[in-house]
Parts: sequence; C-alpha cells; structure tokens
Amino acid sequence: MNWDDLRIFLAVSRFSRLEAAAQGLKQDPTTISRRIRRLEQDLGRTLFERTRRGHVLTDQGEALARQIEDMESTAMGIEALA
Repeated sequence: MNWDDLRIFLAVSRFSRLEAAAQGLKQDPTTISRRIRRLEQDLGRTLFERTRRGHVLTDQGEALARQIEDMESTAMGIEALA
C-alpha cells in the first residue's frame, strides 16, 4: 500500500464520484477506479458501495478515511514547519 493510493481513496471519499475525484487529482477515472479496487484487495475490505449516485463509504471505509485524514493533517503540519 502506498500514500498515493490512500490519497486517491480520500479524494473519492470526499467527492463521492470518480469523475470529480479524477478531475481534482488530474487523473483518468479508470485509473482512479483501478487504484481503489487494488487498495480494497490489498486491505481485504470493501471500502465503498458503488451506487448510481456515486461511491458511498462503508463502515470500514469511514474508519479508514478518519485514519488517513489524521495522517494528512500530520503531514500538513510537518510541511508548515518547513
């Protein structure tokens, strides 16, 4: 698992739609989808429910999102010190 996959996961969790997350990350939606599937496989968990309205976090996805947001906050704090 790498930080880029976690960052992509966080973007999808915030935007709910692959297209919006892909636009924000300047990547192709197909790439975003593939990276999310790979992360789910690596973790052995379903992180999103795929619906017509977009990607909705599962309970496990919500827990992971909180942890990644904590990591992101820490990283931003470190950057602020530089």
